[in-house]
Amino acid sequence: MDVDNNKASSNSIATATATAAATTTAAVIAAPKMLKLSDIDKVIGFIVKGVETQQWKLIQKAIRFNCSIRKFIDTSHFGMVMYRHVPEHSCPSYKAMTDFIGMLPKKDLSSEDGSNMMEEEGDEGFGVVGGSLVNCLPEVEVYVFTLIATTLMREGMHKEAAAATACIVSRLESLNRRSIDLLASKAIFYYALAHERIGQEESLRPRLQALYRSSCVHQDEYTQSVILNLLLRHYLHFNLIDQAQKLVTNTDFPENVSNNQYCRYLYYIGRIMAIRLQYAEAYSRLSAAMRKVPQERSLGFMQSCQKLIVIVQLLMGEVPDKAIFHQAEYQSVMVPYYKLTSAVKAGNFIQFNRVMEENSDVFKADKSFMLVKRLGHNVIKTGLKKISISYSRISFKHIAEKLHLETAGTAEYLCAKAIKDGVIEASLDHEQGCLVSNDVVDVYSTGEPQKLLHKRIAFCLEIHNDAIKGMRYHSDAHKPAKKDKDKPQEDEKSIEELIKEYYDDE
Repeated sequence: MDVDNNKASSNSIATATATAAATTTAAVIAAPKMLKLSDIDKVIGFIVKGVETQQWKLIQKAIRFNCSIRKFIDTSHFGMVMYRHVPEHSCPSYKAMTDFIGMLPKKDLSSEDGSNMMEEEGDEGFGVVGGSLVNCLPEVEVYVFTLIATTLMREGMHKEAAAATACIVSRLESLNRRSIDLLASKAIFYYALAHERIGQEESLRPRLQALYRSSCVHQDEYTQSVILNLLLRHYLHFNLIDQAQKLVTNTDFPENVSNNQYCRYLYYIGRIMAIRLQYAEAYSRLSAAMRKVPQERSLGFMQSCQKLIVIVQLLMGEVPDKAIFHQAEYQSVMVPYYKLTSAVKAGNFIQFNRVMEENSDVFKADKSFMLVKRLGHNVIKTGLKKISISYSRISFKHIAEKLHLETAGTAEYLCAKAIKDGVIEASLDHEQGCLVSNDVVDVYSTGEPQKLLHKRIAFCLEIHNDAIKGMRYHSDAHKPAKKDKDKPQEDEKSIEELIKEYYDDE
């Protein structure tokens, strides 16, 4: 009895401890992060210093820090931000910014939090003189205005966010400063995102095309990369595949830009090539995107890319690795694609149709329903391949029954096409109405091993070339600096020799 009581008490204590731990964890997760004005001052300080010293890496650093700021900033912060960094007399967008701030929902802070914030900050802001700024840099103006627009989007006020981003883009069109390129690319991205969320995608096309032309004239590579991806996304949304292909062939993606933008570009090109039946090139582009994308904070992109890779592999006649579907990050979202792969691998046309009907909403949401419908031919080819291996001679009527085709004539036509495409090694006997399979040939006597080896070598060479392009520093980068140090001494010696020769001549 005592033992049972001890076990019961220990179980109750463990349960209570687990419940308390879960409650504490939930409270920590639910607790909002306290944003300080010093964090915003630090980011704006990076922007100001980057503009003054022409160090664009500081502006990139400010954009990286901004990811955490835009998630927690609210109305209570914008008042002090405008007071400390955006003076009315030197900011053309001051009135528009204050109007949009007034549209945000009010969030009251306790007096204790407000006093602590003011006591911590004081007047240590960058460029603050007596509570107001002497002037406002256009970069700071665009940054704060973009912060207002993202806050409107976070609060679900997408129409107001679209109007705010339109004001930012109009302001950017009057500026031609290389220091604002990074901030301009972010503002244009949110401009397209806000209009997409309110269903005004069609109005984006002429404006984005005009902005892309101006960015090419100004040699703004950051904005070029962002707008190019936005245009490709726009064309794919409206199924304008020919226009997207012309855009890709007539433009060059900038090399020295963000790796994330390049991964998106590869993904869009892979989707375009898959729709245009160029499955091998589509697979190589999508594989490169998966290889280059950051593995920590890009789960959604990786899932979308992996779904498309599975479909492209099936369209190429290959079977995806089964281990992909059992990975933790793909296990929940790849269930329909696993069923689709099983149906294609089995060559069962009825199972394929059932899977496609049950998961049609998922495929349409992923914008891959059209590609999935093409897999019906692959299912029939796989079934024919299994039949040709299993039977040395089989009638077209029995093939139609096994593949669930309408007539024997349809089965005869499909068998002829499969023989022509090299899917099966067989011949047609029209007099007796049957398919006659050839003897099994040793695969090593064909060209298949050579093709597979060539494919692997090309993949390794591509990785090698990408690694070489990714090197930022040359192996002999220290030598020019050493030569520069020695060069003045050599120049001085040569000048002394010339002077000595001059006096000797005289």
